[in-house]
Amino acid sequence: MNQSAALGRLGVMDRNRTEHHIYSRETATSFVINAVESTGAATREDFDIDRIVATAHAMVNDWDFDAMQPEAFWRIASSCIKQ
Repeated sequence: MNQSAALGRLGVMDRNRTEHHIYSRETATSFVINAVESTGAATREDFDIDRIVATAHAMVNDWDFDAMQPEAFWRIASSCIKQ
């Protein structure tokens, strides 16, 4: 599995990034998929990815999820585990 450059020390964010990106729903979705699959313990099929993206977007009012605190991201993701 290839991990995105957006994944950092906590498996989600790298606050030391200097490159600039244009963010969209697609980049946010990719970010979420990379994050939930980063540990190897789960796959995108285990989560409601669209719901994570929508909830995180509503929380930060942006498609760039790098600014989110890791705890906030994982709290959202944990509430979107498929049954």
